[in-house]
Amino acid sequence: MNNILCKLSHISATSGLIRTFSVSTTNNANFSCRLLVVGGGSGGCSMAAKFARKLKKDSVIILEPSSDHYYQPLFTLVGAGVTSLSTTRRQARAVLPSAANWLQDSALSIDPANGVLTTVKGDTIRYEYLVVAVGLVNDYGKVPGLTEALNDKNSGVSTIFSSEYCEKTWADIKGFKGGDAVFTFPDTPIKCPGAPQKIAYMADAYFNKSNVRSKSNITYNTCLPVIFGVKKYADVLLKVAERKKIALNYKTVLKEVHSDKKEAVFVTACEGNDKTTTQRYDMLHVTPPMKTPEFLQNSKELVDATGFLTVDKYTLQHTKYPNIYGIGDCTNTPNSKTAAAIAKQGYVLEHNLLSTMRRNNPHEKYDGYGACPLVTSYNTCVLAEFVYDGVPRETSYRCFRCKLLVVGGGAGGCSIAWRFSKRYNKDDIILIEPNKDHYYQPLFTLVGAGAKEYSQSHKPMKSILPRNVLWLRDKVDDFDPCNNSVYTACGHKLRYDYMVVAVGLKNDYDQILGLKDSLRNPTAPVSTVYSPEYCQKCWCCVQNFKGGLAIFTFPKKAAKCSGAAQKIMHLAHDYWKKKNLHDSTNITYNTAGDMLFGVPKYATPLTKVAWDKDIALNYKLELIEITPKRAIFLDCNEQTVTLPYNFLHVTPPMSPPVCLTKCEELTNQEGFLDVDRHTLQQRRYCNIYGVGDCTSSPNSKTAAAVAKQSYVVEQNLWRTMYGKEPIAKYDGYSACPILTSYKRGILAEFVYDRIPCETFAFDQSKERRLVGHLNKYIFPHLYWKRLIKGKWNGPTTLRKITNPFKT
Repeated sequence: MNNILCKLSHISATSGLIRTFSVSTTNNANFSCRLLVVGGGSGGCSMAAKFARKLKKDSVIILEPSSDHYYQPLFTLVGAGVTSLSTTRRQARAVLPSAANWLQDSALSIDPANGVLTTVKGDTIRYEYLVVAVGLVNDYGKVPGLTEALNDKNSGVSTIFSSEYCEKTWADIKGFKGGDAVFTFPDTPIKCPGAPQKIAYMADAYFNKSNVRSKSNITYNTCLPVIFGVKKYADVLLKVAERKKIALNYKTVLKEVHSDKKEAVFVTACEGNDKTTTQRYDMLHVTPPMKTPEFLQNSKELVDATGFLTVDKYTLQHTKYPNIYGIGDCTNTPNSKTAAAIAKQGYVLEHNLLSTMRRNNPHEKYDGYGACPLVTSYNTCVLAEFVYDGVPRETSYRCFRCKLLVVGGGAGGCSIAWRFSKRYNKDDIILIEPNKDHYYQPLFTLVGAGAKEYSQSHKPMKSILPRNVLWLRDKVDDFDPCNNSVYTACGHKLRYDYMVVAVGLKNDYDQILGLKDSLRNPTAPVSTVYSPEYCQKCWCCVQNFKGGLAIFTFPKKAAKCSGAAQKIMHLAHDYWKKKNLHDSTNITYNTAGDMLFGVPKYATPLTKVAWDKDIALNYKLELIEITPKRAIFLDCNEQTVTLPYNFLHVTPPMSPPVCLTKCEELTNQEGFLDVDRHTLQQRRYCNIYGVGDCTSSPNSKTAAAVAKQSYVVEQNLWRTMYGKEPIAKYDGYSACPILTSYKRGILAEFVYDRIPCETFAFDQSKERRLVGHLNKYIFPHLYWKRLIKGKWNGPTTLRKITNPFKT
C-alpha cells in the first residue's frame, strides 16, 4: 500500500510499521496498514493469523490492550472448582500471530468514511480494510449495587463471566452451607448463553456432594420465556431442572442488589404491568448485562440502536461500508454468542474479505452456527448445536443417503416420486415433506363456495406415496448444492446424487398489514380460498353476507392458480343471487395487474361476464392494508385508495419458502429456483431439477402445469443420470378452469407467450356446462388417480384425438 502519510525522518522501532511522529503532539504516532483487526480475542486472533499468512509482511495490525488472552468458556469450570484460573490464561504475545503487528492499545473512535481509527493513546491508524472483533464487556453499572457486591468477599455475590470474579464463585459454592442459591440471566445479549445454567447445575452437583442440597433452594431467574432458545434442547433441560428441583422463573430480570441485606430485586414482565419482587439469597450468581465497548457504541454510522456492529447476517460484511467486516459477539447477527460460532464465522469472513479485496462480491454464507456444551453435572453434558432461527444442526446428526431426493410433497413432488419409484429400489428415493396431509388445492375454491366438503380436499400423505419411497416428515432448512446435501429443521443431513425441488409457494400474509389478524378473527368478514386453514371460513363469510360491498383482490406478486380469485367471486355472486341479495350487493374486483387474465383470448370474455353481472373491475390497485372496516389499496400513482367492505376475499402475495430464497446458488433475484424454462434443469447444478410453482419458468402456476412439467423432468433427469443431455422440452403448458357459476365455466389452456393451446375442438373461451362438470368431478379424479401418481403427462395425447386440426 502506498504510504499516504507525510514522510518524516524518525521511524519507530516497532517492526515493519510505518510510524511517523507529529511535531504538535507528544508521543502521537501514525500507522498505516492494509488490514486492521480491532480486538485480540478468539475472533481477532483467528482473522489476524489468517491474513498475516496471506498478505505481505507488515500488512496486518492487530489492536488489543490486554497482555493476557483468556479461554473464557473455562471460567465456568473455574467457578465450579474443576480447574484453576491459570489454565484459562496465556500471554497475548504467545497467541497473537507473530507476522501481525500488535499495538497494545484500545480504540477510541473510528472514521469509517476515511478509513481512520484513533486509539486511546492518541495514535491514528489508517487502514484499507477493517475487521471488528471487540466482543462484549460486562455492564455491571446497569445493576445498582452489583459492583460493590462483587468486590465484597463476604457478599455471597459472584459471576463466572469475568477472570476477576470467577474464582470467587468457587469460594462461594464451597462456603455455601444451605439456604437460597439464586442464579440469573439478564435481558441483554450475552456471550455463552448456556453458562448461567451450567454453573447452576454444577453448584447443584457440588451441594449434593457436600450434603447441603437438602437444606438448599436453587432458583434460576431468566429474562427468557423459555429455559433455552432452541426447543429441542429446552425440552431436555427442562427435565434436568425438574429432576434437580431447580425452581424456574421466566421473564424475570435482576434490577438491583442489596448485599448488606443479602437481597436482590427482580422485575418480572407481566401482561399489562411489570411485577417487582425482592428475593433473599445466601448465594447469588449474577450473569451481568453486557454491551459492546464504548467506542463502538459511539460510532453511530457503524452500529444499530443497541450498539452492535451492523453486518449482513450471512456475509458478515458491514451493511454500509463494504471494506468493514465483523466477527464474534460484537455483531448484530442473531446467532448465539459462543466461541464455537467463531470457527464458522472465521471461514466465511476470510473468504468474503478476500473476495472484497479482489473487488468481487462476497459469496460465502454464515448460517448462524453456534454450539453450547451444557454441562448438567460434573460428569454429564448436553451438547447443543444449532443455526439461525433455533434450528438444530448437530455434528453427530443422523445422516441419510439417497439416489434421488425429492423436496416437497405437493403435486409435483408426489408425481416425481411415483415416476422414479418404478425405476429404483426401496430407500433409493427420499421425499421430504413436513405436512401429514396432502391437499388438492384447486378444491379449496369449491369448499369456499360450499360446493364441496373440506374433507374431500385432502388425504393422508402416507396413503398416496409409493411404498418404496422413504417419507421423511421434516422440512428443509438449508440447501448445500455444492456438497449435494440438505439440512433439515430437525437437525438431519441428507446427501443425494440427484435432487428435484418442488417446494411450491408460501402465502406472504405479512405483506398486507392487518391481513393475518383479520383472517384469524372468526367475526371478521375477511377470508381466502388459498389456504386449507381459511377456505372453510370463506364459506361462512359467503353465507353470513347480507348485502353491501363485497371486494375480491388479486396481488402484484406471483400467485398460484390466478383464476381461483375470480372463481370464488363468480360462485359467491351466484350464491348471493339465489339468496335474492343481488340488488343490495355491489361486487368489486381489484387486481394489481393491468388486465383481468393474462391471456387476451380469455381476458375478453371474462371481462364481459363480469360486466354482465355488474361487477366493477379496477386495475392496478394493490391491497396493502386491512382495518376492521376498510381495505386500503395503492394505485399506479402511489396514491392510497380506501374502500369500505362488508365482505373481503384476499388473494395473498406469495413467494418461495425461505429455505429456497436464502440459497442464492439455486435461485434467481426473486428467490425462485433458477431453471431452464424448457428442460427445467437448474442452470448451475445439472443434477438438480425443479417442478411446480417454486421454479423460475414463466408459466402460470397451476396444478395442470405440473403434469407436463413432471413428465419433462422425468425424461430429462433420467438422461442426466446416464450422462446425457436433456432433450425433453416443457412448452409452458398450463390450464385454468374458471367457473363463472356453480354450473358453467371457461376452460383456459395456453403455453408460453400467452398462446392458447386448447384440448377440445370447440371454442373454450365461451361459458359451458362441460367446464363445471370437469371442475367438480373429472379433474379431482384425474388428480388423485393419475396426476400425483405420475400417470398423467398432460392432455397432449388426448388433444390429438379431440382436437386433431389444432394448428
